[in-house]
Amino acid sequence: MNMLIFFVTGRCNAACRHCFYWNNLGADHKGISLEDIELIAKSAPSFRTLLLSGGEPTLRSDLPQLVNLFKINNKIQNVSIPTNGLLPDRITKIATEIAAIDPKLNVSFNISIDGFAEIHDEIRNIKGNYKKAMKSLEKLAELSKKQPNFRVLINTVICTDNYDQVIPFAHFIETSGLADGHYFEIVRGEPPESRVKSVPVKQLQEIYQQLIPIQARYLAREARRRKRGIARLLREILDVGNLINKYHIQWGEYSQGKKWDFPCMAGEEIGVIDYDGQLRICELRSTSVALADYNYNFKQAWESLTVRMEASIAKTHDCDCTHTCFIGTSMRKDIQYQLLGAPWRYMLNKIGKAW
Repeated sequence: MNMLIFFVTGRCNAACRHCFYWNNLGADHKGISLEDIELIAKSAPSFRTLLLSGGEPTLRSDLPQLVNLFKINNKIQNVSIPTNGLLPDRITKIATEIAAIDPKLNVSFNISIDGFAEIHDEIRNIKGNYKKAMKSLEKLAELSKKQPNFRVLINTVICTDNYDQVIPFAHFIETSGLADGHYFEIVRGEPPESRVKSVPVKQLQEIYQQLIPIQARYLAREARRRKRGIARLLREILDVGNLINKYHIQWGEYSQGKKWDFPCMAGEEIGVIDYDGQLRICELRSTSVALADYNYNFKQAWESLTVRMEASIAKTHDCDCTHTCFIGTSMRKDIQYQLLGAPWRYMLNKIGKAW
Protein backbone atom coordinates (compact mmCIF):
# COMPACT_ATOMS: atom_id res chain seq x y z
CA MET A 1 0.00 0.00 0.00
CA ASN A 2 1.21 3.46 -0.89
CA MET A 3 -1.59 5.75 0.34
CA LEU A 4 -4.31 5.66 2.97
CA ILE A 5 -7.26 8.03 2.66
CA PHE A 6 -8.83 8.36 6.10
CA PHE A 7 -12.10 10.24 6.66
CA VAL A 8 -11.37 11.02 10.30
CA THR A 9 -14.75 12.61 11.03
CA GLY A 10 -18.22 12.91 9.54
CA ARG A 11 -18.78 16.31 11.15
CA CYS A 12 -18.55 19.42 9.00
CA ASN A 13 -19.13 23.14 9.47
CA ALA A 14 -19.94 23.80 5.80
CA ALA A 15 -22.62 22.53 3.39
CA CYS A 16 -20.96 22.38 -0.02
CA ARG A 17 -23.07 21.95 -3.13
CA HIS A 18 -20.52 19.66 -4.77
CA CYS A 19 -19.63 17.46 -1.77
CA PHE A 20 -19.40 13.75 -2.73
CA TYR A 21 -19.40 12.73 0.95
CA TRP A 22 -22.53 14.60 2.05
CA ASN A 23 -24.55 11.45 2.78
CA ASN A 24 -22.01 10.50 5.45
CA LEU A 25 -22.07 13.84 7.28
CA GLY A 26 -23.79 14.44 10.60
CA ALA A 27 -23.32 16.37 13.84
CA ASP A 28 -22.90 13.12 15.81
CA HIS A 29 -20.51 11.50 13.31
CA LYS A 30 -17.39 12.23 15.34
CA GLY A 31 -15.28 9.39 13.99
CA ILE A 32 -13.69 6.36 15.60
CA SER A 33 -11.68 6.72 18.78
CA LEU A 34 -7.95 7.36 18.97
CA GLU A 35 -7.60 4.00 20.74
CA ASP A 36 -9.16 2.17 17.79
CA ILE A 37 -7.05 4.19 15.36
CA GLU A 38 -3.95 3.04 17.22
CA LEU A 39 -5.01 -0.57 16.65
CA ILE A 40 -5.40 0.19 12.94
CA ALA A 41 -1.98 1.84 12.72
CA LYS A 42 -0.23 -0.99 14.57
CA SER A 43 -1.72 -3.62 12.25
CA ALA A 44 -1.30 -1.73 8.96
CA PRO A 45 1.84 -1.97 6.80
CA SER A 46 4.28 0.88 6.28
CA PHE A 47 3.11 3.30 3.59
CA ARG A 48 4.19 6.67 2.21
CA THR A 49 1.19 9.01 2.25
CA LEU A 50 -1.61 9.63 4.73
CA LEU A 51 -4.48 11.79 3.46
CA LEU A 52 -6.85 12.88 6.24
CA SER A 53 -10.29 13.99 5.13
CA GLY A 54 -13.84 14.42 6.35
CA GLY A 55 -16.10 16.24 7.04
CA GLU A 56 -13.78 18.93 8.26
CA PRO A 57 -10.67 17.13 9.63
CA THR A 58 -9.63 19.98 11.93
CA LEU A 59 -12.82 19.56 13.98
CA ARG A 60 -10.90 16.69 15.58
CA SER A 61 -8.72 18.22 18.27
CA ASP A 62 -6.60 15.05 18.45
CA LEU A 63 -5.44 15.31 14.84
CA PRO A 64 -1.73 15.76 15.76
CA GLN A 65 -1.84 12.67 17.98
CA LEU A 66 -3.57 10.74 15.20
CA VAL A 67 -0.87 11.69 12.69
CA ASN A 68 1.83 10.74 15.18
CA LEU A 69 0.37 7.24 15.52
CA PHE A 70 0.83 6.65 11.81
CA LYS A 71 4.28 8.26 11.82
CA ILE A 72 5.47 5.94 14.59
CA ASN A 73 3.83 2.73 13.38
CA ASN A 74 3.72 3.10 9.59
CA LYS A 75 6.72 5.30 8.83
CA ILE A 76 4.63 7.71 6.75
CA GLN A 77 6.62 10.29 4.79
CA ASN A 78 3.79 12.60 3.73
CA VAL A 79 0.56 13.77 5.35
CA SER A 80 -1.99 15.81 3.43
CA ILE A 81 -4.99 17.48 5.09
CA PRO A 82 -7.77 19.32 3.24
CA THR A 83 -9.63 22.04 5.12
CA ASN A 84 -12.40 24.51 4.37
CA GLY A 85 -10.43 27.20 6.21
CA LEU A 86 -13.35 28.33 8.35
CA LEU A 87 -11.39 28.25 11.62
CA PRO A 88 -8.09 30.07 10.89
CA ASP A 89 -6.65 30.08 14.42
CA ARG A 90 -7.58 26.47 15.15
CA ILE A 91 -6.31 25.29 11.77
CA THR A 92 -3.00 27.11 12.21
CA LYS A 93 -2.51 25.66 15.69
CA ILE A 94 -3.14 22.10 14.49
CA ALA A 95 -0.94 22.59 11.42
CA THR A 96 1.89 23.92 13.57
CA GLU A 97 1.67 20.94 15.92
CA ILE A 98 1.64 18.41 13.08
CA ALA A 99 4.57 20.07 11.30
CA ALA A 100 6.55 19.84 14.54
CA ILE A 101 6.12 16.06 14.86
CA ASP A 102 9.13 15.30 12.66
CA PRO A 103 11.15 17.66 10.43
CA LYS A 104 11.39 14.84 7.86
CA LEU A 105 7.61 14.45 7.63
CA ASN A 106 6.27 16.42 4.64
CA VAL A 107 3.08 18.15 5.78
CA SER A 108 0.63 19.90 3.48
CA PHE A 109 -2.60 21.66 4.39
CA ASN A 110 -4.88 22.06 1.39
CA ILE A 111 -7.37 24.90 1.69
CA SER A 112 -10.51 24.43 -0.39
CA ILE A 113 -11.33 27.64 -2.27
CA ASP A 114 -13.49 27.39 -5.37
CA GLY A 115 -13.28 30.95 -6.67
CA PHE A 116 -13.71 34.56 -5.62
CA ALA A 117 -15.76 35.60 -2.59
CA GLU A 118 -19.34 35.64 -3.90
CA ILE A 119 -19.30 32.35 -5.79
CA HIS A 120 -17.17 30.55 -3.19
CA ASP A 121 -19.57 31.47 -0.37
CA GLU A 122 -22.52 30.37 -2.52
CA ILE A 123 -20.96 26.98 -3.32
CA ARG A 124 -20.03 26.38 0.31
CA ASN A 125 -23.36 27.73 1.63
CA ILE A 126 -21.50 29.73 4.27
CA LYS A 127 -21.49 33.52 4.23
CA GLY A 128 -17.99 34.83 4.89
CA ASN A 129 -16.31 31.50 4.08
CA TYR A 130 -14.01 33.07 1.48
CA LYS A 131 -12.75 35.72 3.87
CA LYS A 132 -11.98 33.13 6.55
CA ALA A 133 -10.37 30.75 4.05
CA MET A 134 -8.10 33.54 2.80
CA LYS A 135 -7.20 34.35 6.41
CA SER A 136 -6.24 30.70 6.88
CA LEU A 137 -4.15 30.89 3.71
CA GLU A 138 -2.28 33.94 5.00
CA LYS A 139 -1.59 32.30 8.37
CA LEU A 140 -0.46 29.02 6.85
CA ALA A 141 1.71 30.86 4.31
CA GLU A 142 3.60 32.35 7.25
CA LEU A 143 4.04 28.87 8.72
CA SER A 144 5.35 27.64 5.36
CA LYS A 145 8.06 30.31 5.45
CA LYS A 146 9.19 29.23 8.92
CA GLN A 147 8.78 25.45 8.68
CA PRO A 148 10.77 23.78 5.84
CA ASN A 149 8.66 20.61 5.91
CA PHE A 150 5.32 22.43 5.66
CA ARG A 151 3.46 23.48 2.52
CA VAL A 152 0.13 25.26 2.06
CA LEU A 153 -1.84 24.38 -1.06
CA ILE A 154 -5.15 25.41 -2.62
CA ASN A 155 -7.71 22.89 -3.88
CA THR A 156 -10.37 24.05 -6.32
CA VAL A 157 -13.27 21.85 -7.44
CA ILE A 158 -14.39 22.69 -10.98
CA CYS A 159 -18.18 22.65 -11.22
CA THR A 160 -21.08 24.31 -13.05
CA ASP A 161 -21.10 27.31 -10.74
CA ASN A 162 -17.44 28.33 -11.01
CA TYR A 163 -15.91 27.01 -14.23
CA ASP A 164 -16.01 30.47 -15.82
CA GLN A 165 -13.75 31.96 -13.13
CA VAL A 166 -11.32 29.09 -12.53
CA ILE A 167 -8.58 30.60 -14.70
CA PRO A 168 -8.81 34.19 -13.34
CA PHE A 169 -8.83 32.76 -9.83
CA ALA A 170 -5.81 30.56 -10.58
CA HIS A 171 -3.89 33.63 -11.81
CA PHE A 172 -4.95 35.56 -8.72
CA ILE A 173 -3.66 32.87 -6.34
CA GLU A 174 -0.40 32.50 -8.24
CA THR A 175 0.17 36.26 -8.27
CA SER A 176 -0.53 36.50 -4.54
CA GLY A 177 2.50 34.31 -3.82
CA LEU A 178 0.76 32.84 -0.78
CA ALA A 179 0.31 29.24 -1.95
CA ASP A 180 2.99 26.64 -2.61
CA GLY A 181 0.73 24.92 -5.12
CA HIS A 182 -2.78 25.01 -6.57
CA TYR A 183 -4.67 21.88 -7.59
CA PHE A 184 -7.91 21.41 -9.50
CA GLU A 185 -10.36 18.54 -9.80
CA ILE A 186 -13.57 18.14 -11.74
CA VAL A 187 -16.57 17.56 -9.45
CA ARG A 188 -17.07 13.83 -8.79
CA GLY A 189 -19.46 11.38 -7.17
CA GLU A 190 -23.11 12.17 -6.46
CA PRO A 191 -23.28 15.66 -4.89
CA PRO A 192 -26.42 17.00 -3.18
CA GLU A 193 -27.07 19.26 -6.17
CA SER A 194 -26.55 17.12 -9.27
CA ARG A 195 -26.72 20.13 -11.59
CA VAL A 196 -23.21 21.20 -10.47
CA LYS A 197 -21.81 18.33 -12.55
CA SER A 198 -22.82 19.98 -15.83
CA VAL A 199 -19.52 21.57 -16.83
CA PRO A 200 -19.44 22.02 -20.63
CA VAL A 201 -16.95 19.59 -22.19
CA LYS A 202 -15.29 22.13 -24.48
CA GLN A 203 -14.85 24.65 -21.68
CA LEU A 204 -13.35 21.99 -19.41
CA GLN A 205 -10.78 21.17 -22.09
CA GLU A 206 -9.88 24.85 -22.42
CA ILE A 207 -9.57 25.17 -18.62
CA TYR A 208 -7.16 22.25 -18.48
CA GLN A 209 -5.09 23.71 -21.32
CA GLN A 210 -4.77 27.05 -19.53
CA LEU A 211 -4.04 25.47 -16.13
CA ILE A 212 -1.06 23.46 -17.38
CA PRO A 213 1.48 26.34 -17.56
CA ILE A 214 0.30 27.74 -14.22
CA GLN A 215 0.71 24.42 -12.43
CA ALA A 216 3.93 23.62 -14.26
CA ARG A 217 5.48 26.72 -12.69
CA TYR A 218 4.48 25.55 -9.20
CA LEU A 219 5.86 22.07 -9.88
CA ALA A 220 9.14 23.40 -11.27
CA ARG A 221 9.59 25.56 -8.19
CA GLU A 222 8.91 22.61 -5.90
CA ALA A 223 11.39 20.46 -7.83
CA ARG A 224 14.05 23.13 -7.34
CA ARG A 225 13.30 23.19 -3.62
CA ARG A 226 13.54 19.44 -3.15
CA LYS A 227 16.20 18.31 -5.64
CA ARG A 228 19.50 19.33 -7.21
CA GLY A 229 21.14 18.72 -10.58
CA ILE A 230 19.78 15.92 -12.76
CA ALA A 231 17.46 14.75 -9.96
CA ARG A 232 15.72 18.13 -10.05
CA LEU A 233 15.19 17.91 -13.81
CA LEU A 234 13.88 14.35 -13.60
CA ARG A 235 11.48 15.35 -10.84
CA GLU A 236 10.15 18.23 -12.92
CA ILE A 237 9.78 16.07 -16.05
CA LEU A 238 7.81 13.39 -14.23
CA ASP A 239 5.63 15.79 -12.21
CA VAL A 240 4.71 18.02 -15.15
CA GLY A 241 4.33 15.10 -17.56
CA ASN A 242 2.10 13.21 -15.14
CA LEU A 243 0.01 16.34 -14.53
CA ILE A 244 -0.68 16.73 -18.25
CA ASN A 245 -1.45 13.02 -18.68
CA LYS A 246 -3.81 13.21 -15.71
CA TYR A 247 -5.76 16.03 -17.33
CA HIS A 248 -6.02 14.10 -20.60
CA ILE A 249 -7.32 11.06 -18.72
CA GLN A 250 -9.79 13.10 -16.64
CA TRP A 251 -11.11 14.89 -19.69
CA GLY A 252 -11.42 11.65 -21.69
CA GLU A 253 -13.35 9.96 -18.90
CA TYR A 254 -15.56 13.00 -18.22
CA SER A 255 -16.35 13.81 -21.85
CA GLN A 256 -16.46 10.36 -23.47
CA GLY A 257 -16.37 7.78 -20.70
CA LYS A 258 -12.95 6.74 -22.01
CA LYS A 259 -11.22 4.06 -19.99
CA TRP A 260 -7.77 4.53 -18.49
CA ASP A 261 -4.70 3.20 -20.30
CA PHE A 262 -3.58 1.38 -17.15
CA PRO A 263 -5.33 -0.58 -14.37
CA CYS A 264 -6.67 1.19 -11.30
CA MET A 265 -4.65 0.28 -8.23
CA ALA A 266 -7.45 0.86 -5.72
CA GLY A 267 -7.24 -1.88 -3.13
CA GLU A 268 -3.58 -2.46 -3.90
CA GLU A 269 -1.84 0.91 -3.62
CA ILE A 270 -4.68 2.89 -2.02
CA GLY A 271 -7.15 2.15 0.75
CA VAL A 272 -9.98 4.20 2.25
CA ILE A 273 -11.27 4.25 5.84
CA ASP A 274 -14.56 6.01 6.54
CA TYR A 275 -15.37 8.03 9.66
CA ASP A 276 -17.27 5.03 11.11
CA GLY A 277 -14.46 2.53 10.56
CA GLN A 278 -15.65 1.03 7.29
CA LEU A 279 -12.79 -0.05 5.00
CA ARG A 280 -13.15 0.38 1.24
CA ILE A 281 -10.83 0.31 -1.74
CA CYS A 282 -12.21 3.63 -3.03
CA GLU A 283 -14.42 6.41 -1.70
CA LEU A 284 -16.60 6.14 -4.82
CA ARG A 285 -17.38 2.43 -4.33
CA SER A 286 -20.01 1.37 -1.80
CA THR A 287 -18.83 -2.13 -0.88
CA SER A 288 -16.96 -2.16 2.42
CA VAL A 289 -16.02 -4.20 5.47
CA ALA A 290 -16.28 -3.05 9.07
CA LEU A 291 -12.89 -2.82 10.77
CA ALA A 292 -14.69 -3.42 14.07
CA ASP A 293 -15.52 -6.94 12.85
CA TYR A 294 -11.76 -7.57 12.67
CA ASN A 295 -11.03 -5.89 16.04
CA TYR A 296 -9.56 -2.99 14.04
CA ASN A 297 -6.86 -5.25 12.60
CA PHE A 298 -6.19 -3.52 9.30
CA LYS A 299 -4.16 -6.36 7.81
CA GLN A 300 -6.90 -8.92 8.35
CA ALA A 301 -9.60 -6.64 6.93
CA TRP A 302 -7.40 -5.64 3.98
CA GLU A 303 -6.80 -9.29 3.10
CA SER A 304 -10.46 -10.24 3.44
CA LEU A 305 -12.22 -11.85 0.48
CA THR A 306 -14.54 -8.84 0.09
CA VAL A 307 -11.70 -6.32 -0.21
CA ARG A 308 -9.65 -8.58 -2.50
CA MET A 309 -12.63 -9.04 -4.83
CA GLU A 310 -13.15 -5.27 -4.91
CA ALA A 311 -9.49 -4.77 -5.85
CA SER A 312 -9.91 -7.23 -8.73
CA ILE A 313 -13.01 -5.40 -9.98
CA ALA A 314 -11.13 -2.07 -9.98
CA LYS A 315 -8.63 -3.49 -12.47
CA THR A 316 -11.37 -4.35 -14.98
CA HIS A 317 -12.01 -0.63 -15.75
CA ASP A 318 -15.70 -0.99 -14.84
CA CYS A 319 -15.44 1.98 -12.47
CA ASP A 320 -12.71 4.20 -13.96
CA CYS A 321 -13.27 7.75 -12.70
CA THR A 322 -11.75 11.25 -12.61
CA HIS A 323 -10.35 11.08 -9.06
CA THR A 324 -6.89 12.68 -8.95
CA CYS A 325 -5.47 10.47 -6.18
CA PHE A 326 -6.41 7.22 -7.89
CA ILE A 327 -5.36 8.31 -11.38
CA GLY A 328 -2.05 9.69 -10.13
CA THR A 329 -1.13 6.73 -7.94
CA SER A 330 -2.14 4.17 -10.56
CA MET A 331 -0.27 6.07 -13.29
CA ARG A 332 2.91 6.15 -11.25
CA LYS A 333 2.81 2.36 -10.93
CA ASP A 334 2.73 1.96 -14.71
CA ILE A 335 6.35 1.69 -15.89
CA GLN A 336 5.53 2.53 -19.51
CA TYR A 337 3.78 5.73 -18.49
CA GLN A 338 6.70 6.81 -16.35
CA LEU A 339 9.45 5.94 -18.83
CA LEU A 340 7.68 7.13 -21.97
CA GLY A 341 4.35 8.82 -21.29
CA ALA A 342 5.41 11.48 -18.80
CA PRO A 343 8.63 12.56 -20.62
CA TRP A 344 6.74 12.67 -23.94
CA ARG A 345 4.03 14.97 -22.53
CA TYR A 346 6.68 17.14 -20.91
CA MET A 347 8.50 17.62 -24.23
CA LEU A 348 5.26 18.35 -26.07
CA ASN A 349 4.44 20.97 -23.46
CA LYS A 350 7.83 22.59 -24.02
CA ILE A 351 7.00 23.14 -27.68
CA GLY A 352 3.46 24.32 -26.94
CA LYS A 353 1.61 21.11 -27.85
CA ALA A 354 0.55 19.75 -24.47
CA TRP A 355 -2.99 19.20 -25.78
